[in-house]
Amino acid sequence: MTLTRPYTAAQEILLAAADISGQQRVEFSEWDLTVAVWQRNKNKFGARGYEDKYPDHKRVMIEIMARDKKDNPLRQGWLEKTRANHYRITALGETEVDRLVRSRGEVSQAPRSAEAVYDALASYIDHRVFRDYCRDPEEPHTWLGAAAFLNLSQQDRLHLNDRLRAAENAARQGLKWFDETNEERITRGPSGGGITIRRLDVEKLSDFVKVLQERFKLQIEAIQRKD
Repeated sequence: MTLTRPYTAAQEILLAAADISGQQRVEFSEWDLTVAVWQRNKNKFGARGYEDKYPDHKRVMIEIMARDKKDNPLRQGWLEKTRANHYRITALGETEVDRLVRSRGEVSQAPRSAEAVYDALASYIDHRVFRDYCRDPEEPHTWLGAAAFLNLSQQDRLHLNDRLRAAENAARQGLKWFDETNEERITRGPSGGGITIRRLDVEKLSDFVKVLQERFKLQIEAIQRKD
């Protein structure tokens, strides 16, 4: 018999966030999230000795905020902070929720919704720096262009790694969707809207992230040496 691997703490938190969002609450507080994840797994996220009665808020926030945890839901790009003590699920987070529940057979194996996958990809595919690269593979010529594409807001090692990982994950999820559906194009919902994203675009995006890491290796290594 094949044993199902338990969800990681980050995955539990993401799924709890999805439970909240399913109640039509786009934004939620860290306390909302603490209660929701505790309700999913009281043994893991309950106060020691009082697991069935009270959640452990500190335990949840350590998983969300710890800088040394590269798999925490913020650094994975699954959640983002909207304001002090408040969060929302990103489009990339929604695609990961879909993947997780399907991997457990918790939903039918119908093709995944295109909307979340589209939203995870669109900001990269439609970015002027990526469009310039598609016209001229020598673009971008400077690190400023690469930083703009990655949406770097600070010259920080963890932030840089997170932004690279988010772009890689978006491309990976997009290619999985194309493989699952045998489609060659994706639009945002049945009525379309926005740009049309082709499989070829996503393949180029995956290559582009690798190109940036090779072309600007010195700049990336300089930032990664910072603490």
